[in-house]
Formats: sequence, C-alpha cells, structure tokens
Amino acid sequence: MNADVNRSRTAVVPQDPIRNPHAPRLVAAGETFDVIEVEDRLGFEALGALYAHRVAVGPVISDRRYRRIGFLVPPAAAAPAARQRAVGPRHHGRGAWITVPPVDCEDGPLVWLVPPGPEGRLTALHHVRAAIAEAARTLADSRPRVS
Repeated sequence: MNADVNRSRTAVVPQDPIRNPHAPRLVAAGETFDVIEVEDRLGFEALGALYAHRVAVGPVISDRRYRRIGFLVPPAAAAPAARQRAVGPRHHGRGAWITVPPVDCEDGPLVWLVPPGPEGRLTALHHVRAAIAEAARTLADSRPRVS
C-alpha cells in the first residue's frame, strides 16, 4: 500500500498500521491541529451556528462521558497556557494530548460528530470563536428569567 496516499487521506488524524484501527488514539495537538473544547450543550449550539452561517466545518469530536465537544482548528502560534481559562472554552495546543475516536466509529463514548474528510479541512479559529459566542448568547437568552 502506498504510504503517501494514506498520509494525504488522513492529514488530520494519521493512521497507525500497528494499532487497532477501531480503537481511540492519543494524538499530540499543536502540530497538525489544535482543539477548542466546550461543554456539549454549548458545542451543539455552536455547531448549529456554524452550519447556519454556511461555514465549512472541519472535524468535531464528542466525548459523551464528560459531555464535551471538541472543534479541530488550525494550530495557533501562542502557547496553550496563555489561552487557558478556568471556565469556558479551552484551547488545547502544543503540549496537549487529545484522544481521538476511530474514523469509522458511530457509537461509544467518543465519536466524531463531523469526521475528518479526505481534504484535511479544519474550521477556522475565528469562525469557531464567533459560533461559541453566538451559542452562548442564544443559550443565555433561552434561560427562564427570575422575577
């Protein structure tokens, strides 16, 4: 099998022929991609906002155990520690490790909401940030008001 074909097809999540292709993998962030991680309710709303604005959406991971959504974005130049907050979206970049589901997995605790495509597209960071901000406003507006 031609290794170059495998690399071009899976630029975001490289294949490792020694490992079980149906098992999750631990992948270093910061080289090929970073991950913006949010609570799942906010993440689903943000994903809906991206689609509503017709943004080309790259891979998105759902961790059902911890109720988290991860948007894969192009790697940023800043160190992850400079971008971390105690609450809200977390930016995982260089120095972080991300568990990614197998590409063909549709069931289980860790799944692709949007699987990696052959073109290796990632969602632009500014689009993800804008969608998260819009989703946060939408969710805040939908909460019952206390009189």
